[in-house]
Amino acid sequence: MELGEEKSPGIEINRFISLSLPNDFTHLLKMDIHKKGSLINYLNSYFLDRPSLYALVQKYLVQNSNGDGLEDFFHSTSWYNLRAKIAAIYIGFKEEGRWPDKINPSYVDELLLFEEKIKRYSVDGYSRGFLFAFYLKMVQVHSKQKNSFFPLSMINLLPLTKSKSIKIDWLLLIIFKFQQFFGEEKLIEKLKMGIPFEKNFSSLSHSQKEDFFSEGLSYAYSINDKETLLNLL
Repeated sequence: MELGEEKSPGIEINRFISLSLPNDFTHLLKMDIHKKGSLINYLNSYFLDRPSLYALVQKYLVQNSNGDGLEDFFHSTSWYNLRAKIAAIYIGFKEEGRWPDKINPSYVDELLLFEEKIKRYSVDGYSRGFLFAFYLKMVQVHSKQKNSFFPLSMINLLPLTKSKSIKIDWLLLIIFKFQQFFGEEKLIEKLKMGIPFEKNFSSLSHSQKEDFFSEGLSYAYSINDKETLLNLL
């Protein structure tokens, strides 16, 4: 199953739900990693200050590398390789119900493909597209569904936004919810007209606003990003 494919008939789950995602990891995916000066020094300090994340990397990555320690490992890998392997570990834990014996890189193939589809609409340096795909995958595994609830057609609407977005994850969530409320044809018309979010949101009914806030809060809780939701509303 590819994240972003149209869901199969019979899939009833079509909502953002609250999940306890690893905050130490999602925090890294939300930031502009290119602005952290010496990335190796930053990552070394970041992991050393977070015992659970440090233990995970030490067990699965550092011990199997050619280096002598954490900093040597960071010198031998890239940020993009590191985040993919950590995501695979967490997905493996969610999938198997226990910490996996070894990393299964296939767990993140669809995340990387999803990120590639939206890359041209995202600001370089951030991994929020990868974060969104990680969330969708964890929801998929949690709900024991074969397909993701998030349809490919939402990605196809991104060119109509006419600009790159740092918070591409929230933009995709907004497009998804507005498509539910307005219908795809009317949403395309609104996007082409450049109607701002505030005006579209104010036109929603009370129940639609509650629904948007409820699902937005679920996503915000999952990635620990309530500030973005509050700023939207």
